[in-house]
Amino acid sequence: MTLAAIDSGMSYHTRTLRQGPYESLFSHLIPLPELANTDLSAFPTLLVPCRTNGNRLAEQRDVFKRYLDQGGFLVVLGETRPDLFLDGVDLQTVPTNFWWWLQPGADLGVRLAEPAHPLMTRLRQADLTWHIHGTFRKLDGGTTLAVWEDDEKGGPILVDAQRGNGRLLITTLDPIYHHGSGFMPTTTRFLNVFLPWLAEETRLRRLAMSDA
Repeated sequence: MTLAAIDSGMSYHTRTLRQGPYESLFSHLIPLPELANTDLSAFPTLLVPCRTNGNRLAEQRDVFKRYLDQGGFLVVLGETRPDLFLDGVDLQTVPTNFWWWLQPGADLGVRLAEPAHPLMTRLRQADLTWHIHGTFRKLDGGTTLAVWEDDEKGGPILVDAQRGNGRLLITTLDPIYHHGSGFMPTTTRFLNVFLPWLAEETRLRRLAMSDA
């Protein structure tokens, strides 16, 4: 079973979701204006790609809550302002240092926090290290999978949480934007692991739904 994703029609979304090596992983691409009129119960997993407009997503707040209440697996990538459309999410944005790697002995400060998690067993620390846009100050429940270590504004950057009957995987990282824009090879390495893992999780959820 392949994935469902919101498609805002941005060039980087198109190049990632509709073209190239990941195209076959997506069976349903839902235009954001059609989300409220789409029966999401048919989709075990729904992906919100990075840099989807947060104000537009906020208009669908009830849709996301209902999807989670019905047992859906909602995956939210970075730069989407999830604090606007999800309960219990407190996002702390930080100034982005694009040039940290030029410093001698550079270390962005990304750390794996739960290396035994099925996703994290497949990812290396380097696969999550390009730059930081924010952290979560508060996220109800769940398991922190990766953190950004910083004296003042560090915190979780990737969290897997149960939300009622559903599941929420949320990150401040923005891999689709960079992969689809054709730069930052680390983000492609991340997606090479993340999206196939997500497709496998979706297949397992579909089987569980069939047995229920």
